[in-house]
Amino acid sequence: MSRCKDIDRLEEPFRSAIKWLIYMLDREGIPLMLFETWRSHETQEKYYARRVTRARAGDSPHNHGFAADFVLDKEKIDLPLKEWRGKMVPDAWDTTKKSSIETWGKYGELIEKLSLTWGGRWYFKDLPHVEMVDWQRMKDNGV
Repeated sequence: MSRCKDIDRLEEPFRSAIKWLIYMLDREGIPLMLFETWRSHETQEKYYARRVTRARAGDSPHNHGFAADFVLDKEKIDLPLKEWRGKMVPDAWDTTKKSSIETWGKYGELIEKLSLTWGGRWYFKDLPHVEMVDWQRMKDNGV
């Protein structure tokens, strides 16, 4: 299972929106970086089994090139450490520090200005997640 962060695996017009989002994040000095874009069905099922996602293979916009995840960039923001696989590493998903909370909020505002859907508005908060509005319709229309 390997993580894909290739923007070219995204479908238009979402690909262009993500390129614009990356430009805006950089211009505004918002310390986030692209973490994942397209996801294979195999990877989706592994994430589902580990309870990383609620969507099964084929049911995620990641599987169709209409979603991306961003994380806090440890090179640009001070992050708390967390244990991962026996090591202490910066928590790129932090929601405890004021600077992290502010960063996620600015990210969400940019996403919504681009008329995309932000996972931070969902009842089961998925702050890193951004997806194309009505991605199911676009997928069904063969976009």
